Amino acid sequence: MPKEIIVIGDIEIGAGNLTDDFISDHAFSEFMHTLTKKDHPVDLVLNGDTFDFLKCPSKVGDIYTYPRHITVDISLNKLTLMHAAHKNFFDSLQKFVRKRSNHLYFTLGNHDQDLLFLEVREEIRKLLGGSKRIHFPGLKYQQHGVYVEHGHQYDFLSKINFQNLFLNYKGKPILNFPWTAFSLISTFMDIKEQHPFMERITPRPLLLSFNSMVLRKINLRSLGYFLKTVLYYPFRYYSDPTYNLPTKLFGLFYYRWKNKQWDEDNIVDVFRKKKKKVKHQVYVLGHVHKVQMLEQRKRVIIHPGSWRDEYELNAETRMLMPKDKFYVQVLIHDDGHLEYNLNSWPIKRSVFLFDDVRKHELAYIYLAAQEEKYEPTL
Repeated sequence: MPKEIIVIGDIEIGAGNLTDDFISDHAFSEFMHTLTKKDHPVDLVLNGDTFDFLKCPSKVGDIYTYPRHITVDISLNKLTLMHAAHKNFFDSLQKFVRKRSNHLYFTLGNHDQDLLFLEVREEIRKLLGGSKRIHFPGLKYQQHGVYVEHGHQYDFLSKINFQNLFLNYKGKPILNFPWTAFSLISTFMDIKEQHPFMERITPRPLLLSFNSMVLRKINLRSLGYFLKTVLYYPFRYYSDPTYNLPTKLFGLFYYRWKNKQWDEDNIVDVFRKKKKKVKHQVYVLGHVHKVQMLEQRKRVIIHPGSWRDEYELNAETRMLMPKDKFYVQVLIHDDGHLEYNLNSWPIKRSVFLFDDVRKHELAYIYLAAQEEKYEPTL
């Protein structure tokens, strides 16, 4: 009997608020229904950033905040909000994994570093019915000549320090984020809430050239945070380990700020240098939200894009074209032969005019959600 491997990356579910960019619960549930009906074994690999813990708020009473020091209790609090906001997403995964021949894998990304907490992994298993066919393999999925990794470890600004995963703060273990993640939590979440649609638009340099107000806010906030990190925070928060700045970031941060480079680097180039020996036939990477298939003599490298709500900005027409959703499909035949494809999943969406969206961001946030049959919860 053949076996199938399905890979989806960068879903980034949140709490249903203005920092949550995932609205495709209905489409995802329909897609999961087709996988559940298959009469052969299926491995579903959700390749990192499945959960957007990084931009998800935490709830204390009736107040939603973005704490810098992430304990296991805060991570569980965020997971509860995600489950309430995206119950259809969780239900569809639970139905899929009920089938004994199916297995579900969550690889680790830079937005769901909270999966490092055992309690978070166990709670996800519980929310999905407690099946033993739910797996957390860490960074990589490697089976049948298929290699799947999120890819943030090839991006210096997003790389997780596996030599020191947790920090001690006031007697409790907290997540040791990359410096850029700490800066995002502490400095930029209010900008994200003020301009919730803008982060959904690519390419970023073109977006920011069309929206000078957001560019000015980001530049001023970035420079201010950088200067405070060097001149103020080490003295004000000398006992707080989250304010330590890796010295290698000085030059890189200045270069990116000077050149207005807000997109991730091309991780494939770094990946190729580190993975010179070809051990697998199919390699799948995420993180950069590209849709790309690079076929080489002995291997293929595939980027399946993102399932967030995202748009491509046309420089001439100033129109925002909704991006399609993609997934990687690998069929392992009985003789061991691999057949791979990069497939799209149809979603009907409207094309928006950038200038209208810029003036009425909140209205278009709700319009986009309405078109995908999603109701924001916060």
